[in-house]
Amino acid sequence: MISEPELVPEGYFGAAELPGQRPAADDVVAEDQGPAGPRRALPAWLWALGGAVVASAVWAGGLYAHSAAGPDLGGYRVSRNLCLDAELKALSAAIGERVGQGSAWRSTHESLDDASCYIEMRPTGYELPTDEDGNELASLPSVSVGYTLHKKTDPGPEFEGAVAARHTAVEEAAVEESAVEESVVDDATALRRVDGLGDMAFVVRDSGGITLEVLDGQAVLTMSTSSDWDAETGEPLTDVGDFEPMMAEDMRALMARLKS
Repeated sequence: MISEPELVPEGYFGAAELPGQRPAADDVVAEDQGPAGPRRALPAWLWALGGAVVASAVWAGGLYAHSAAGPDLGGYRVSRNLCLDAELKALSAAIGERVGQGSAWRSTHESLDDASCYIEMRPTGYELPTDEDGNELASLPSVSVGYTLHKKTDPGPEFEGAVAARHTAVEEAAVEESAVEESVVDDATALRRVDGLGDMAFVVRDSGGITLEVLDGQAVLTMSTSSDWDAETGEPLTDVGDFEPMMAEDMRALMARLKS
């Protein structure tokens, strides 16, 4: 059975009475009007403005995604045992063989990883002096290594200031304990820039040894040598003042290993 066609309201010509497809008021042609004219196009500047807004939104979204992913670590990884990562072949050849595996520490956090290592080295043919009870009266030369991987923030802007402040604080503490004038301490401590090692590097020399501090991207690394001391005179027994080239060589090897 065929139903009667649905009536179209007066004033609409050919507009189907389908859900969601009713003609807009602009498209209606009344009986007493001529053909409907074309719709007025949007101004070109409005299209350009809309495109700029969309582009800005896409750029901001990409920037947020990059920030959320964190900084580029440059291939550096977490150190499970810094004493194993720091082979110290050059220093071992210059000072003496390593004593044992060394003592390693590490801590892990979502914002940074910290690792450190302390290793004693025994010069060839060296025997520690002892008292009548067999207690050792001196210590062996040692090397300390530190490694901090910053996973959230950039350590670069504060690196030089942090190095200077850290060593100044150490020397000021020594001044208070020994009541030595500050000018004497300043003369005994030298902070010097080193080229060709990471993004930025400094060597700090004092009466106790040498410290090499390196910034490489998100990684901050330190290496210090310390002499053994004569128990009676308090004088260093091993001169570590000439070990800077060996420290730089071992530091480069450590940086490469932490990226492997």
